[in-house]
Amino acid sequence: DYLGFGLSCLGLMIAAGGGIGGGGILVPLYVLVLNFTPKYAIPLSNVTVFGGACMNYAMNLSKRHPDADRPLVDWDLILVMEPLTILGAIIGSYLNKMLPELVLTILLVILLALTAKSTTEKGIKVYNKETKSTTE
Repeated sequence: DYLGFGLSCLGLMIAAGGGIGGGGILVPLYVLVLNFTPKYAIPLSNVTVFGGACMNYAMNLSKRHPDADRPLVDWDLILVMEPLTILGAIIGSYLNKMLPELVLTILLVILLALTAKSTTEKGIKVYNKETKSTTE
């Protein structure tokens, strides 16, 4: 349990530094290290990400944007994104209750594989762009 807790904290710190939630890191961690089933790992990951988001919010609330005269937190973007995020969470919680464990696991593997592919392609693209600009 201590290893899982430590790795969860490390995963959340890395995710917060990268500006992402961290669910893609936490769900496999909970399944592989802590031996949770996906039915329990997914909601636990959501709660953990929520806790990390609350902490990020508290840390960034008083900060200002470095280049513009406005707060660092973009409230207009939050107003646009949150209704769809909440809708996705509601649909996901229903699917988590209704779908069998095997289907959840298969969907999770597909989602994480597609996310890893997309992230790798973007990383390679950025690396090539940065390498090209430093050689010129």
